[in-house]
Order: sequence, then C-alpha cells, then structure tokens
Amino acid sequence: MNKNLPTVLLGLLAATFIGNVSAATLTHESISIVGSGGAGGAGSTASDMIFSSYSAVDGWGWAGGAGGVQGNLSKTNTGGNALAANEAFSFNIGSIVDSLNTTYGAGNWNVANASLSFTSSYSVQNNSRFGVGSGTFDIYWMGNDDWAQSKGTPTDRQLNPVYASNATALQSWAGSTSLLASETFAVPAGGSGYVSLSYSLASNSSFFADILSASATGTNKEASFYLMSTADTLGMIIFTGGQGQALPTLSFDVVSVIPVPEPESISLLLAGLGVIGATVRRRRV
Repeated sequence: MNKNLPTVLLGLLAATFIGNVSAATLTHESISIVGSGGAGGAGSTASDMIFSSYSAVDGWGWAGGAGGVQGNLSKTNTGGNALAANEAFSFNIGSIVDSLNTTYGAGNWNVANASLSFTSSYSVQNNSRFGVGSGTFDIYWMGNDDWAQSKGTPTDRQLNPVYASNATALQSWAGSTSLLASETFAVPAGGSGYVSLSYSLASNSSFFADILSASATGTNKEASFYLMSTADTLGMIIFTGGQGQALPTLSFDVVSVIPVPEPESISLLLAGLGVIGATVRRRRV
C-alpha cells in the first residue's frame, strides 16, 4: 500500500475544502443621493444632467427634480429633438464606511453584489428637457468627486462634469474610471407611468477600493458615477427629487474577508478524515 496515501487524500480534501468556501454576509447597506428638487438643484453635488453643448437656459448642466440620459433623437413633448445628455451621481458614503469600520474593524470586511437603482418613466414629461425612447447606456465609476452642477459660461464649464460620448473622453476629465455595466432601457409599446429600475454593478477593484477608503473625516467622502448614453434614440428620465419618486440609490452587501466553509465542504472534510483514519488503522494491523 502507498505509504503516502493518507497525505495525498488529506491534500485533495483540503483543496476541495478551500475551493468551496464563501464569504459570510455581515449586513446590507443602501444610500441615496441628496434630493435635488425644491430649490432647483443649483450647484448640486449629488446629481447633474450634463448637456452636450451649452445653452442660455441651463448652461452646461441641470439638477432639478429629475435628470436624464439621452441621445439627440429622443422624442420630447414639443415634438422636437432633446439635447443629448449624460448623468452624474455622487453618494456620500463616508459616514457609512466609518460605521462599518467601527462595527467590524477596518480591513475585516469587503463589498459584494453592488447595484444602482432609480425611478424612471415611460411617459413623456411636461418638460422639454427630457426625451423618451429606447436605447443603450453605460454606467461608470469615476475617481473624480470634485464636481458640482454649474451653469458656467460658453467657454468655461466651471465644476460641471464634461459631456463624454466614449470612455477615453470621460477618463481624460475624471482621471480614473471603470465600466461597471452596459445596459438597455426599453420602452414597451404603449408604455406609460413610472418604472423602478435596478442594475447590478461589476465587482471592480477600483470601485470597491473607493468605497473601502471612504471616511466622513477624510478627503474621500463620496463615490461618483457617470451614466453615458450609447444610443442616439435613448431617452431615459431619472427622478432625483421630483414627483415624490424614490431617489437614486447605491446598495451593496457587506461581507467578511475571512472565508466561511460551506456546509457540504465540512461534511466532505469529516468524511475524508474518517477514510484516512480507517486507512491508517488497516496499515497498523
């Protein structure tokens, strides 16, 4: 009999055990942006509808009771063409991270299953800023949190984020970016009324590191996102404080960084140890 059989069996069992572990979910967190309704959102640092060109009315950006992501062909209530626009969000996560560090200890938890949700509508709005139409869009995490909605001037957008139609243009302004999702907004035939939307975000190391390093007392207090239209036909409104709709919300699971074995792995390990014990006993006889 192979004298090394117990060692070989133990190694195989350990490999199976290690390969079948899962991080324990500690809690679930959700945080919404600060609503930009009421005062018109001038100077908002939580949301910004970023236009493709300067206008005398809104300048480079708008932050009222809603924002939007749209191409230049989306239909408006005036029958004309809506101005192409993207949307930026900022979530003030510093205090949540501080609380998690106090509860679980910094370095003892991680982020998993992140998602972005918001309320939209299939109905044409009574506001010519917003178009309605099916199309595609991308969701980016961006490293630049130093922005605010601002009208600016025709030659100076001030703190207003740049309108970008591709990843390279966005990164040149944001410094660092990560594509977290590529999605489709589909307006059904005859569709009307409000719709709640939720999109899963990729498990990206830069995005997660931004959350983990946040603090209410540090220089990194927020996590910022950029929603970019990738279709001329897209017309997707996002409520940011108007009509009593839910605010855009970032959600994620908080998980332990110490792997926890799944029950079947424990059973397999115990059974394997029994086999090894029986093998050793037979060798002694």
